Amino acid sequence: MAIFLTIWGKSSMGYHKYSAWRLFPVILIAGLLFLLTDSRAVAGKIRVACVGDSITYGAGVPQRHIQGWPGELQQLLGTDYQVANFGHSGATMLKNGGLPYWKTPEYQAATSFNPNIVIIMLGTNDANTQNWPKFGSQFTANAEEMIRHFAQLKAHPKIYICTPPPIIHSNYGISEAMLIRGPIPDIYTAGHAMNVPVIPVYAELRRFFKTHRADAYYQADGVHPNAAGQKQIAQLIFQFLQRVP
Repeated sequence: MAIFLTIWGKSSMGYHKYSAWRLFPVILIAGLLFLLTDSRAVAGKIRVACVGDSITYGAGVPQRHIQGWPGELQQLLGTDYQVANFGHSGATMLKNGGLPYWKTPEYQAATSFNPNIVIIMLGTNDANTQNWPKFGSQFTANAEEMIRHFAQLKAHPKIYICTPPPIIHSNYGISEAMLIRGPIPDIYTAGHAMNVPVIPVYAELRRFFKTHRADAYYQADGVHPNAAGQKQIAQLIFQFLQRVP
């Protein structure tokens, strides 16, 4: 159904009636240019999905949206990027863990985000005494499956998988010993098998802590980095992305 508009215009000869059809091509072109420009502005952003647990979420960090490592990474990457935090507290890589990331709303949201880059940091909660002894043998397969899931998205994202940060004080049934015996080696195994770069957050932070007090970068529980620790993680990830784009 066509809509016919009548427009009155004034000239030196007085008011005259004009058919809107005469103006339709101009209106159409202007509208198309607006939509094209707007869509390009959105499409021009490189979407980065940060997948993880409470460390990614920024638990205990006062301004987690800004001071969590995804927020800090946004500042480092700049306005050409859109970094989204899909961390869920307590989440595990293990499908049979206490709180599988697979069953969280953030997993679905990260998928719908259709990212261009995915950064996965899971494994801390998998190193819990209730999870690893029972299901640790499934970690590599679950990590590979998560990589495959994101790899098949429409945007065909570049995927990175991180080793978790150190545990400086055992807590919540999670220990550094179990982290380095279990999830960390399996993360390297999954990354290499899937040809996905592994960001060595654990090793880089341990190297950093040789010259810096670790407790200055952690909350009192010894598991969750504070704002300073989150910033350091973001810097490590950013530097890795620059080296391995």
